[in-house]
Amino acid sequence: MTRDVKFNHEALPPLATLEREWRTLEAVARPSFFTSWQWIGTLLAAMPAADRPGLLHGAAGGETVGLALLGAGTTRRRHGLVGSRALYLNETGDPRFDALTIEHNGILAPAGREAPVFDAVVEWFADLGDVADELYISGSALRLSDPVVERRGLGQSEITLPSYSLDLGLLSSSAGELHPVLSANARQQLRRAFRHFERYGPLQLSTAATTAEALAFFSELKILHCASWERRGRKHSFSSEFFEPFHRLLIERSFAAGGTQLLRASAGSRVIGYLYNFRYGDRIYAYQSGFADSDRHERPGAVTHALAIRHAFQSGARIYDFMAGRNRLKESFSTQCEPMLWQVLQQPRLAFRLEHLGRRLKHAINARKLLSAVQQHDRASRRIRPAWSRFVN
Repeated sequence: MTRDVKFNHEALPPLATLEREWRTLEAVARPSFFTSWQWIGTLLAAMPAADRPGLLHGAAGGETVGLALLGAGTTRRRHGLVGSRALYLNETGDPRFDALTIEHNGILAPAGREAPVFDAVVEWFADLGDVADELYISGSALRLSDPVVERRGLGQSEITLPSYSLDLGLLSSSAGELHPVLSANARQQLRRAFRHFERYGPLQLSTAATTAEALAFFSELKILHCASWERRGRKHSFSSEFFEPFHRLLIERSFAAGGTQLLRASAGSRVIGYLYNFRYGDRIYAYQSGFADSDRHERPGAVTHALAIRHAFQSGARIYDFMAGRNRLKESFSTQCEPMLWQVLQQPRLAFRLEHLGRRLKHAINARKLLSAVQQHDRASRRIRPAWSRFVN
Protein backbone atom coordinates (compact mmCIF):
# COMPACT_ATOMS: atom_id res chain seq x y z
CA MET A 1 0.00 0.00 0.00
CA THR A 2 2.92 2.36 0.73
CA ARG A 3 4.12 2.07 -2.88
CA ASP A 4 0.67 3.07 -4.12
CA VAL A 5 0.75 6.43 -2.33
CA LYS A 6 2.68 9.20 -4.07
CA PHE A 7 3.45 12.44 -2.29
CA ASN A 8 4.26 15.80 -3.84
CA HIS A 9 5.32 19.10 -2.33
CA GLU A 10 3.01 21.65 -3.92
CA ALA A 11 2.35 25.35 -3.74
CA LEU A 12 -0.51 26.22 -1.42
CA PRO A 13 -3.75 26.53 -3.39
CA PRO A 14 -6.32 29.25 -2.61
CA LEU A 15 -7.56 28.74 0.94
CA ALA A 16 -11.16 28.12 -0.16
CA THR A 17 -9.98 25.35 -2.49
CA LEU A 18 -7.76 23.81 0.18
CA GLU A 19 -10.55 23.99 2.75
CA ARG A 20 -12.87 21.95 0.53
CA GLU A 21 -10.22 19.28 -0.05
CA TRP A 22 -9.12 19.23 3.59
CA ARG A 23 -12.65 18.93 4.96
CA THR A 24 -13.49 16.18 2.46
CA LEU A 25 -10.55 14.08 3.65
CA GLU A 26 -11.16 15.02 7.29
CA ALA A 27 -14.66 13.54 7.03
CA VAL A 28 -13.23 10.05 6.45
CA ALA A 29 -10.19 10.46 8.74
CA ARG A 30 -9.59 10.35 12.49
CA PRO A 31 -7.84 13.68 12.94
CA SER A 32 -6.86 15.39 16.13
CA PHE A 33 -7.91 18.97 16.73
CA PHE A 34 -4.44 19.98 15.52
CA THR A 35 -4.82 18.30 12.13
CA SER A 36 -8.41 19.45 11.65
CA TRP A 37 -9.30 22.41 9.46
CA GLN A 38 -10.18 24.37 12.61
CA TRP A 39 -6.49 24.57 13.56
CA ILE A 40 -4.94 24.35 10.08
CA GLY A 41 -7.31 26.85 8.48
CA THR A 42 -6.87 29.33 11.33
CA LEU A 43 -3.09 29.06 11.13
CA LEU A 44 -3.14 29.88 7.42
CA ALA A 45 -5.66 32.69 7.84
CA ALA A 46 -3.68 34.27 10.68
CA MET A 47 -0.35 34.27 8.81
CA PRO A 48 0.79 36.78 6.21
CA ALA A 49 0.29 35.18 2.80
CA ALA A 50 3.98 35.49 1.98
CA ASP A 51 4.95 33.42 5.03
CA ARG A 52 2.52 30.55 4.54
CA PRO A 53 3.95 27.03 4.16
CA GLY A 54 3.46 24.79 1.18
CA LEU A 55 1.29 21.68 0.89
CA LEU A 56 2.31 18.03 1.10
CA HIS A 57 -0.24 16.17 -1.00
CA GLY A 58 -0.53 12.39 -1.19
CA ALA A 59 -2.60 10.54 -3.76
CA ALA A 60 -3.37 6.94 -4.65
CA GLY A 61 -5.35 5.96 -7.71
CA GLY A 62 -6.30 9.57 -8.35
CA GLU A 63 -7.73 9.95 -4.82
CA THR A 64 -6.34 12.25 -2.14
CA VAL A 65 -5.19 10.10 0.79
CA GLY A 66 -2.78 12.40 2.60
CA LEU A 67 -2.58 16.10 3.41
CA ALA A 68 -0.27 18.18 5.57
CA LEU A 69 1.21 21.63 5.55
CA LEU A 70 4.93 21.64 4.78
CA GLY A 71 7.09 24.47 5.99
CA ALA A 72 10.70 25.01 4.97
CA GLY A 73 13.67 26.80 6.44
CA THR A 74 17.43 26.76 6.87
CA THR A 75 18.88 26.01 10.28
CA ARG A 76 22.38 26.15 11.71
CA ARG A 77 23.48 24.54 14.96
CA ARG A 78 26.61 23.32 16.72
CA HIS A 79 28.03 26.85 16.64
CA GLY A 80 27.16 27.16 12.96
CA LEU A 81 29.10 24.06 11.94
CA VAL A 82 26.03 22.01 10.94
CA GLY A 83 23.65 23.54 8.40
CA SER A 84 20.37 22.03 7.26
CA ARG A 85 17.69 22.69 4.68
CA ALA A 86 14.79 21.54 6.79
CA LEU A 87 11.14 20.71 6.15
CA TYR A 88 8.46 20.90 8.86
CA LEU A 89 5.25 18.88 8.99
CA ASN A 90 2.24 21.11 9.77
CA GLU A 91 4.60 23.85 10.91
CA THR A 92 6.15 26.78 9.10
CA GLY A 93 9.84 26.51 9.99
CA ASP A 94 9.63 30.07 11.34
CA PRO A 95 9.93 30.34 15.14
CA ARG A 96 7.60 33.34 15.12
CA PHE A 97 4.69 31.12 14.10
CA ASP A 98 5.76 27.72 15.45
CA ALA A 99 5.71 28.91 19.08
CA LEU A 100 2.09 27.66 19.12
CA THR A 101 3.47 24.18 19.88
CA ILE A 102 1.53 21.58 17.92
CA GLU A 103 0.74 18.16 19.43
CA HIS A 104 -1.10 15.10 18.14
CA ASN A 105 0.50 16.00 14.84
CA GLY A 106 0.52 13.84 11.73
CA ILE A 107 -0.62 13.36 8.17
CA LEU A 108 -4.36 13.72 7.60
CA ALA A 109 -5.24 10.31 6.13
CA PRO A 110 -8.28 8.02 5.82
CA ALA A 111 -9.10 6.12 9.01
CA GLY A 112 -7.15 2.87 9.14
CA ARG A 113 -4.55 4.01 6.62
CA GLU A 114 -2.55 6.35 8.84
CA ALA A 115 0.50 4.06 9.22
CA PRO A 116 1.03 3.21 5.54
CA VAL A 117 0.47 6.83 4.52
CA PHE A 118 3.02 7.90 7.15
CA ASP A 119 5.45 5.33 5.73
CA ALA A 120 4.86 6.79 2.27
CA VAL A 121 6.00 10.18 3.59
CA VAL A 122 9.28 8.58 4.69
CA GLU A 123 9.69 7.10 1.21
CA TRP A 124 8.95 10.49 -0.36
CA PHE A 125 11.51 12.23 1.84
CA ALA A 126 14.17 9.61 1.09
CA ASP A 127 13.62 10.18 -2.65
CA LEU A 128 14.27 13.93 -2.28
CA GLY A 129 18.00 13.28 -2.10
CA ASP A 130 19.82 16.60 -2.21
CA VAL A 131 16.66 18.73 -2.23
CA ALA A 132 16.26 18.71 1.57
CA ASP A 133 18.34 17.53 4.52
CA GLU A 134 15.87 17.03 7.38
CA LEU A 135 12.16 16.53 8.03
CA TYR A 136 10.85 17.67 11.43
CA ILE A 137 7.70 15.99 12.76
CA SER A 138 6.83 17.71 16.02
CA GLY A 139 4.46 16.40 18.67
CA SER A 140 3.33 13.16 17.02
CA ALA A 141 1.88 10.12 18.76
CA LEU A 142 2.81 7.95 15.75
CA ARG A 143 6.42 6.76 15.68
CA LEU A 144 8.33 6.55 12.42
CA SER A 145 8.69 3.00 11.14
CA ASP A 146 12.22 1.77 11.91
CA PRO A 147 12.25 -0.81 9.07
CA VAL A 148 11.35 1.81 6.46
CA VAL A 149 13.82 4.34 7.85
CA GLU A 150 16.63 1.79 7.97
CA ARG A 151 15.85 0.33 4.54
CA ARG A 152 16.13 3.78 2.99
CA GLY A 153 19.38 4.53 4.83
CA LEU A 154 17.99 7.54 6.68
CA GLY A 155 19.02 8.84 10.06
CA GLN A 156 16.53 9.68 12.76
CA SER A 157 16.39 11.16 16.23
CA GLU A 158 13.59 11.79 18.65
CA ILE A 159 12.75 13.55 21.88
CA THR A 160 10.00 11.94 23.93
CA LEU A 161 7.71 13.64 26.41
CA PRO A 162 5.02 11.90 28.47
CA SER A 163 1.48 12.77 27.39
CA TYR A 164 -1.24 12.27 30.01
CA SER A 165 -4.96 11.69 29.61
CA LEU A 166 -7.96 10.61 31.66
CA ASP A 167 -10.50 8.01 30.53
CA LEU A 168 -13.74 9.69 31.56
CA GLY A 169 -15.60 6.39 31.28
CA LEU A 170 -13.96 5.36 34.55
CA LEU A 171 -15.91 8.11 36.30
CA SER A 172 -19.34 6.67 35.49
CA SER A 173 -19.93 5.48 39.05
CA SER A 174 -19.24 8.97 40.43
CA ALA A 175 -21.07 11.03 37.78
CA GLY A 176 -17.80 12.65 36.75
CA GLU A 177 -16.17 13.13 40.15
CA LEU A 178 -12.48 12.24 40.15
CA HIS A 179 -12.20 10.17 43.32
CA PRO A 180 -12.57 6.68 41.71
CA VAL A 181 -9.25 7.09 39.85
CA LEU A 182 -7.27 8.92 42.53
CA SER A 183 -4.92 7.44 45.09
CA ALA A 184 -5.94 7.79 48.72
CA ASN A 185 -3.42 10.60 49.18
CA ALA A 186 -4.57 12.45 46.06
CA ARG A 187 -8.23 12.16 47.13
CA GLN A 188 -7.40 13.61 50.51
CA GLN A 189 -5.45 16.51 48.99
CA LEU A 190 -8.23 17.31 46.53
CA ARG A 191 -10.89 17.27 49.26
CA ARG A 192 -8.69 19.58 51.35
CA ALA A 193 -8.30 21.95 48.37
CA PHE A 194 -12.08 21.97 47.80
CA ARG A 195 -12.78 22.71 51.48
CA HIS A 196 -10.22 25.53 51.47
CA PHE A 197 -11.84 27.35 48.55
CA GLU A 198 -15.39 26.67 49.77
CA ARG A 199 -14.64 29.02 52.65
CA TYR A 200 -14.98 31.84 50.11
CA GLY A 201 -18.35 30.59 48.85
CA PRO A 202 -19.79 27.79 46.69
CA LEU A 203 -17.50 26.41 44.01
CA GLN A 204 -18.83 26.77 40.50
CA LEU A 205 -17.64 26.39 36.92
CA SER A 206 -18.91 28.94 34.40
CA THR A 207 -18.72 28.23 30.68
CA ALA A 208 -18.50 31.10 28.22
CA ALA A 209 -21.84 31.22 26.40
CA THR A 210 -20.97 33.51 23.48
CA THR A 211 -17.90 34.24 21.39
CA ALA A 212 -17.65 37.67 22.99
CA GLU A 213 -17.70 36.15 26.47
CA ALA A 214 -15.14 33.53 25.43
CA LEU A 215 -12.78 36.28 24.26
CA ALA A 216 -13.31 38.12 27.55
CA PHE A 217 -12.46 34.92 29.49
CA PHE A 218 -9.35 34.55 27.32
CA SER A 219 -8.23 38.07 28.28
CA GLU A 220 -8.64 37.26 31.97
CA LEU A 221 -6.81 33.96 31.50
CA LYS A 222 -3.91 35.87 29.96
CA ILE A 223 -3.58 38.10 33.03
CA LEU A 224 -3.41 35.17 35.45
CA HIS A 225 -1.20 33.05 33.15
CA CYS A 226 1.39 35.80 32.65
CA ALA A 227 1.47 36.75 36.33
CA SER A 228 1.99 33.13 37.38
CA TRP A 229 4.88 32.48 35.00
CA GLU A 230 6.52 35.84 35.65
CA ARG A 231 6.48 35.17 39.40
CA ARG A 232 8.51 32.07 38.67
CA GLY A 233 10.86 33.96 36.40
CA ARG A 234 9.92 31.88 33.36
CA LYS A 235 8.89 32.72 29.81
CA HIS A 236 5.17 32.32 29.15
CA SER A 237 3.12 31.46 26.07
CA PHE A 238 2.01 35.04 25.46
CA SER A 239 5.64 36.08 24.98
CA SER A 240 5.20 35.12 21.32
CA GLU A 241 3.66 37.98 19.33
CA PHE A 242 1.72 35.51 17.17
CA PHE A 243 0.23 33.50 20.04
CA GLU A 244 -2.56 35.82 21.14
CA PRO A 245 -3.86 36.98 17.74
CA PHE A 246 -3.84 33.38 16.50
CA HIS A 247 -5.90 32.11 19.42
CA ARG A 248 -8.32 35.02 19.34
CA LEU A 249 -8.95 34.22 15.69
CA LEU A 250 -9.28 30.52 16.52
CA ILE A 251 -11.92 31.32 19.15
CA GLU A 252 -13.78 33.57 16.72
CA ARG A 253 -13.78 30.88 14.03
CA SER A 254 -14.49 27.77 16.13
CA PHE A 255 -16.28 28.70 19.35
CA ALA A 256 -19.80 28.62 17.94
CA ALA A 257 -19.24 25.10 16.61
CA GLY A 258 -17.87 23.88 19.96
CA GLY A 259 -14.25 23.57 18.91
CA THR A 260 -12.97 25.87 21.64
CA GLN A 261 -14.09 26.14 25.26
CA LEU A 262 -13.41 28.86 27.81
CA LEU A 263 -14.13 27.93 31.43
CA ARG A 264 -13.95 29.95 34.64
CA ALA A 265 -13.76 28.43 38.11
CA SER A 266 -14.74 30.51 41.11
CA ALA A 267 -15.36 30.22 44.84
CA GLY A 268 -18.15 32.62 45.68
CA SER A 269 -17.08 35.90 44.10
CA ARG A 270 -13.40 34.91 43.99
CA VAL A 271 -12.08 33.72 40.61
CA ILE A 272 -9.53 30.94 41.03
CA GLY A 273 -8.78 29.91 37.46
CA TYR A 274 -9.54 29.82 33.74
CA LEU A 275 -9.12 27.01 31.23
CA TYR A 276 -8.86 27.29 27.45
CA ASN A 277 -9.69 23.88 25.99
CA PHE A 278 -10.25 22.41 22.55
CA ARG A 279 -12.82 19.78 21.69
CA TYR A 280 -12.79 17.47 18.72
CA GLY A 281 -15.26 14.58 18.74
CA ASP A 282 -15.29 13.06 22.19
CA ARG A 283 -11.85 14.34 23.21
CA ILE A 284 -11.14 17.45 25.31
CA TYR A 285 -7.67 18.97 24.98
CA ALA A 286 -6.62 21.02 28.04
CA TYR A 287 -4.48 23.44 26.04
CA GLN A 288 -3.90 26.54 28.21
CA SER A 289 -4.69 27.83 31.67
CA GLY A 290 -4.42 30.74 34.06
CA PHE A 291 -4.70 30.25 37.81
CA ALA A 292 -4.77 32.61 40.80
CA ASP A 293 -1.82 30.78 42.34
CA SER A 294 0.10 33.53 44.17
CA ASP A 295 -0.43 31.61 47.43
CA ARG A 296 1.73 28.49 47.14
CA HIS A 297 -0.37 26.70 49.77
CA GLU A 298 -3.49 26.80 47.59
CA ARG A 299 -4.24 24.46 44.70
CA PRO A 300 -6.45 26.39 42.28
CA GLY A 301 -5.25 24.31 39.31
CA ALA A 302 -6.35 21.04 40.85
CA VAL A 303 -9.79 22.39 41.76
CA THR A 304 -10.32 24.06 38.38
CA HIS A 305 -9.38 20.91 36.46
CA ALA A 306 -11.52 18.73 38.72
CA LEU A 307 -14.54 20.93 37.99
CA ALA A 308 -13.72 20.92 34.27
CA ILE A 309 -13.38 17.14 34.24
CA ARG A 310 -16.85 16.78 35.76
CA HIS A 311 -18.16 19.18 33.10
CA ALA A 312 -16.45 17.18 30.35
CA PHE A 313 -17.99 13.94 31.61
CA GLN A 314 -21.45 15.49 31.79
CA SER A 315 -21.08 16.84 28.24
CA GLY A 316 -20.47 13.33 26.88
CA ALA A 317 -16.73 13.55 26.29
CA ARG A 318 -14.74 10.33 26.53
CA ILE A 319 -11.15 11.56 27.01
CA TYR A 320 -9.77 14.51 28.97
CA ASP A 321 -6.34 15.11 27.47
CA PHE A 322 -3.77 16.91 29.65
CA MET A 323 -1.33 16.81 26.71
CA ALA A 324 2.45 16.53 26.84
CA GLY A 325 4.70 17.50 29.71
CA ARG A 326 5.07 16.15 33.21
CA ASN A 327 3.70 17.70 36.37
CA ARG A 328 2.20 16.43 39.60
CA LEU A 329 -1.39 17.25 38.70
CA LYS A 330 -1.25 15.35 35.41
CA GLU A 331 0.32 12.34 37.09
CA SER A 332 -2.34 12.34 39.82
CA PHE A 333 -5.42 12.87 37.66
CA SER A 334 -4.56 10.81 34.56
CA THR A 335 -5.26 7.15 33.86
CA GLN A 336 -2.99 6.83 30.82
CA CYS A 337 0.47 8.05 29.85
CA GLU A 338 1.71 7.73 26.27
CA PRO A 339 4.79 9.07 24.50
CA MET A 340 4.53 12.26 22.46
CA LEU A 341 7.39 12.36 19.98
CA TRP A 342 9.40 15.17 18.42
CA GLN A 343 11.06 13.30 15.55
CA VAL A 344 13.61 14.28 12.93
CA LEU A 345 14.37 12.37 9.73
CA GLN A 346 17.77 13.00 8.19
CA GLN A 347 19.33 12.29 4.83
CA PRO A 348 22.61 10.32 5.03
CA ARG A 349 24.93 13.33 5.26
CA LEU A 350 28.46 13.27 6.66
CA ALA A 351 27.76 16.34 8.78
CA PHE A 352 24.89 14.56 10.55
CA ARG A 353 26.97 11.45 11.17
CA LEU A 354 29.70 13.58 12.72
CA GLU A 355 27.11 15.43 14.78
CA HIS A 356 25.68 12.15 16.12
CA LEU A 357 29.20 10.90 16.84
CA GLY A 358 29.99 14.09 18.75
CA ARG A 359 26.78 13.75 20.75
CA ARG A 360 27.60 10.14 21.67
CA LEU A 361 31.11 11.12 22.71
CA LYS A 362 29.74 13.94 24.86
CA HIS A 363 27.31 11.56 26.54
CA ALA A 364 30.10 9.05 27.11
CA ILE A 365 32.36 11.71 28.66
CA ASN A 366 29.56 12.95 30.91
CA ALA A 367 28.78 9.37 31.96
CA ARG A 368 32.44 8.79 32.76
CA LYS A 369 32.59 12.00 34.82
CA LEU A 370 29.50 10.93 36.71
CA LEU A 371 30.96 7.49 37.37
CA SER A 372 34.21 9.05 38.57
CA ALA A 373 32.32 11.36 40.93
CA VAL A 374 30.34 8.44 42.35
CA GLN A 375 33.52 6.41 42.86
CA GLN A 376 35.23 9.34 44.61
CA HIS A 377 32.20 9.76 46.84
CA ASP A 378 32.29 6.06 47.71
CA ARG A 379 36.00 6.21 48.57
CA ALA A 380 35.44 9.30 50.72
CA SER A 381 32.56 7.57 52.48
CA ARG A 382 34.74 4.58 53.29
CA ARG A 383 37.38 6.90 54.78
CA ILE A 384 34.87 8.85 56.85
CA ARG A 385 32.95 5.84 58.16
CA PRO A 386 35.78 4.37 60.34
CA ALA A 387 36.54 7.78 61.82
CA TRP A 388 32.87 8.38 62.60
CA SER A 389 32.55 4.95 64.20
CA ARG A 390 34.72 6.10 67.11
CA PHE A 391 31.93 8.39 68.22
CA VAL A 392 29.10 5.88 67.94
CA ASN A 393 30.74 2.75 69.34
